[in-house]
Amino acid sequence: MKARLIPLLLALFLPAAALAEASYSRAEIVGPRLNVCDAQLDRLYDRKAALERDQQWIDRERDAIDREKADLAAQMRGLNSSDTAAVAAYNARSAAHNTRVADHNQYVAATNRAAALLNGDSADFTGYCETLRYTRR
Repeated sequence: MKARLIPLLLALFLPAAALAEASYSRAEIVGPRLNVCDAQLDRLYDRKAALERDQQWIDRERDAIDREKADLAAQMRGLNSSDTAAVAAYNARSAAHNTRVADHNQYVAATNRAAALLNGDSADFTGYCETLRYTRR
């Protein structure tokens, strides 16, 4: 009976012993990350996308202003300076163009300020969130 019991016990425990061998996991332990970092970074990306859309509008407006400037220059070359009505009409168009340019320049300046703020906010906040990864609580 003992002769049969020993092989039976070995048969039962050998698979368990094989399972007890060391295995190594490839899992990586990642430190805590605040949800506010992910949400704020999403907002920063949204602000960057909005600034890129503004820049596209600025480029289109600049092209339109350049075309208008060329048109005004052509009108100026063909202008009869003795025709007071034509001169007055040209001066009105030129004044409107100058107003458009001034408005465009103000918009460009505001966009530049917004870009500077975004760059500062991005640097500050990403630095803050990156620091949280390496600190212990």
